[in-house]
Formats: sequence, C-alpha cells, structure tokens
Amino acid sequence: MKSKYLSFLFLSLSLYSSAQEWQLIDTLIVNEKITSYSIDNQNQIYLGTSSGNLHRFSQDGQESEFYSAIANFPVTSIAAWNRLKVFLFYRSPQEFYYLDRFNTFSNSYDLSEYSDELANECTPGIDNSLWVLSSSFNELRKYNLQTKQLIFANPLSIDMENVTHMRAFQNLVIISDKEEGMYFFDQFGNLLTQIELAGIDHFQIQSGKVIFLCEEGVVTIDPFQPNSYETIKAPEGAFKGLLKSDTNYFLIRSGDVLVYRRL
Repeated sequence: MKSKYLSFLFLSLSLYSSAQEWQLIDTLIVNEKITSYSIDNQNQIYLGTSSGNLHRFSQDGQESEFYSAIANFPVTSIAAWNRLKVFLFYRSPQEFYYLDRFNTFSNSYDLSEYSDELANECTPGIDNSLWVLSSSFNELRKYNLQTKQLIFANPLSIDMENVTHMRAFQNLVIISDKEEGMYFFDQFGNLLTQIELAGIDHFQIQSGKVIFLCEEGVVTIDPFQPNSYETIKAPEGAFKGLLKSDTNYFLIRSGDVLVYRRL
C-alpha cells in the first residue's frame, strides 16, 4: 500500500511539474484565419491571414501595423529575418512582395516572369537571389532576383508534397514538410540530410539554431549538425506552430496566438 501511494505521489508531482513549466501571459487576437507567421530580430511578430492581410505585433503584444489585402489571397509564407525588407509569398497568384521598411511596399513580383513552372514555395536568398521549389519539375531552383535569370536547377530525388516552409541560411537551404520532416540542402541545391519529424508547420532560426514545433514538442536543432537535437514538452493545446522571442514563446492557433513564458 505504501509503495502504491508513493508511486501515485511521484506521478502526481511529475504531472504538476510538467504543467508548471509554462505560464500563459498574453493572447494576441487576430479574428482571422492565420495562414503564415514570422518573427524579426527585434522580436516583432508578423501574422499573415487567409484574406491576404498582414498584422504586425510589437514584442509587448501590441498591434503596431496592419496591411489590408495586399494580394487578396492567403499569405503562404513570410520571411521577416530582414526586417527592412519583409518578404511575403502568395502561392495562389504565384506572386511575392517585399515590404520596404514596413512603410511602403514595392510592386509585386510575378513568378511567371522568372519561369513558367508552378512554385510550391519560394524564399529570398542571402546573395540577391530567389530560391524556388518547383512543383512542376520537382526541382530546387535558384534565380538572380534582379535579372530574373536562372542560376541553376537541381532535380530532386524526393517528393515533397506537403511543404510548409523554406529558408536560406548561410550556405544552406532548409525546407520543412508536414509529413516527412525537415530537409537540409547545400548552396547548390544538393540534399545533405533529412530529419524525420512529423508535424512541422514552420521553423525559425534564432542565434544560429533552428527552432520549431512538431509532434514531439518544441525542438531546437543545430543546422550544421542536425542529427542530434533538443526537445522540450510543449504546452497543452492544438497549435499550428510557434515563434520564439528572447523571452517568450508564441504558440500559433487558427485565429489567435497564445504567449507563454517558461518557468
């Protein structure tokens, strides 16, 4: 009897400890369906919606900017790592935008001016380039952003049918797939490795580490040594993904964002 009591007490304390790892401190209300999200180096949160709108929240949770129906289509992805030129991709019209200093935005770029292929995802490179994941030819392509000339196209031996995010980082290109996990490519589009973690909707890079939410929890990976990674238990709830600032975790849901702090 004493042994069973101690076992029950240990289990209860373990569950209590797990529940106390996270503290909910705020909620960011959007009242629209969130389709994409990103964070810049000043911890500002960007939320794209199914209506084509873009919301920006300051690090203290106040909505600081709102852009209405930039392209009248769902925002597929946002790249805010360069906060002076925030990048938005719209898959349905095959267009992307740069928001210049978030005060004015340049004319849209039509991907058909680069090639006739259908792009499943695209992202800015670090050398005035554009990376495109072609679903028409199953290729990873790199273009000169200004001249629109193809630099190279690398055929892929894998099928990524549920791509969720794409990011160029140093000499890598990283792509996440909802079912298959995360792929790491070199600067020439050659596949280096795959990490099989299901449920990745988005990832960010903070202090040189890749951070994302998946079925296993909140995962942190060194992109140059991706075969080992750190996992922490996520808060309870149905979340699309997360963004991490210096102090907080932003857990994304369909129409709002729950802001947590780890204790």
